[in-house]
Order: sequence, then C-alpha cells, then structure tokens
Amino acid sequence: MQKQVYFSVVIAAISFITVKRIQQASIDHYHFLREIFQKDGWFDFDHPTLTINLPFELREISGITDFSENEIACVQNQKGTLYVYSMTGDSISAQFDFGYKGEFEGLTHVDSAYFIIRNDAVLLEVAPNLDSVLVNFKKLELPPWDNDVLCMDARDHRLLVAPKNSTSRGAELKNTRGIYTIDLETMEMDDEPLFTINLSELESFGQNTGILFAKKKRSKEEESSNQFMPSCIAVHPKTDEVYIISSVDHSMAVFEKSGKLINFVRFNAQLFTRPERIIFMPNGDLVITNEGQQGKTSLLCFKWHIPH
Repeated sequence: MQKQVYFSVVIAAISFITVKRIQQASIDHYHFLREIFQKDGWFDFDHPTLTINLPFELREISGITDFSENEIACVQNQKGTLYVYSMTGDSISAQFDFGYKGEFEGLTHVDSAYFIIRNDAVLLEVAPNLDSVLVNFKKLELPPWDNDVLCMDARDHRLLVAPKNSTSRGAELKNTRGIYTIDLETMEMDDEPLFTINLSELESFGQNTGILFAKKKRSKEEESSNQFMPSCIAVHPKTDEVYIISSVDHSMAVFEKSGKLINFVRFNAQLFTRPERIIFMPNGDLVITNEGQQGKTSLLCFKWHIPH
C-alpha cells in the first residue's frame, strides 16, 4: 500500500513538472513568434489594403480617430467642425459644427465624447448629437510645446500627449522625447513622463535592423539625420502597445508602456510622402493619413496580421 502511494506521488510530481514545461515551452514559443512578427512590424507597410484620396473638404485634415467599424472622425486644421468620413463609401457621412476657432490638432474619443487639442494647449470636449453639439474646454498646464499629439489609452482610462521636441533645454536632453498622461477624472497632466524616447536608442535599433541614417555636418562634428519628432500617437487595441509616428523623417517606433522599444521602421517616402496621423480600428487594422502633393491627402489602411 505504501509503495502504491509512493509511486502515485512520484507520477503526480512528474506529470506536474511535464505540464509546467509544456506551458513554459508554449510561452517561449509565443514570445519567439511575437519577436518574429514584431520584426515585420505586424503590418506589411509596402502593401496597403486600402488607398483613398480624401475629399477636398478634408485636404487639411489634422486629427483623426475611429468612429465606427468603417468610419473615422476627423477635424480640419482651422475649422471648428467634426467630420465623419466613410471609408467604404468614400464620402463625408456626417458633420458637426462646434463653433470654436483655432489651430486644431490632435483628436481622440472616450465613448461618445470627442477630445480635440489646440496648439495653445486648450483641450475641447465635444459631444455631438442630432440636435446640438455640447462643448467643454479646459486650458491645460502644458509646457510651450507644439501641442498636436493626443490619443486615448483605453485600458488605463487616460489620455496621452507628446511634444514634438525635447521637453527641457540642455545638451543631455536634446535627444529625448517624453510621452505624458492626462487623468480623465481631474484632466491634469502628470509632471513625470510615462516613458522617454531616446533618439540614440532608436538609431542603435535601426542600425541593428539595417536602417541607415545619413550623417550631416554641424560645426566641426558630424551628427545623425535621425530627428524623430512625434506627430501622432496611438495605442493598439489588442496588444496595448504604443505606436508613435514621426512625419519629418518618415518613421515609426513601437513601445511597451514601460518604455521598452519593440520596433522601429522607416517608411517608403514615395508611398508615405508625409505621414501625419495614425489610428487603430477596433479590429487592430492601422490607418495612416498622408499629406501629399498639391494639397491632396491620402488615407492608407494596413491589415493587422495575427500570428498563429
């Protein structure tokens, strides 16, 4: 009887260890696949699944967010109107005038409320309905940045903002960019960044993956042409990763919220003449608006490839 109990215990222990090893192998395999797919950027940026030249009314589009499965909401640079654009119908399906003026830049939404940031750090909350448009606004205590980067962080229920340039003066900070959070309850910005982007880290990552940076002379020293000035930010609805696009150098970086750099890509400048805004649709597909020549703005959609 004692021998049976002993062997039963041994078999149970071996089974437990085997299951744990299988589970760990599956986790390791997942991370391996994740790294392989991350090197491809999760997207095929050379082959958009949809390319549209936006209507004339949206030629100066400055902020976009998802509205429905096949629609986006957007604002123009200096016009106080929230437009709804149908990607399948290639037309403006609705518009809501909210009456304010200014340099409207970033746009995002929280449930049925839409947040628009002006470059003077005024945040407008616009609630459109059939009869009227309700507007609340708040002057944010932001540094004197180019304030045009705004997105919703749904899982942590907060807004994200980012400056185009360094947030402080000094040689040690000139090559850093900060990502900051705004609490939706208090509408106050945290003084400390969620994480900081280091341009030298982007360059090292790029060099390791075959991205070449031209050198330019400034005074007697050579400097990298890598600038990376955030022009838009979006959080992937499935992976919760932060995607940041830089229009000035046709590039995009992907981070975990801890600040760990996952990916860095340079776009084809012929396809992405001036990538300005990015959003994710609920299914994980990526939409990029791209300012083109002669005042034309294009919309590119890229399918999110899920690993199996």
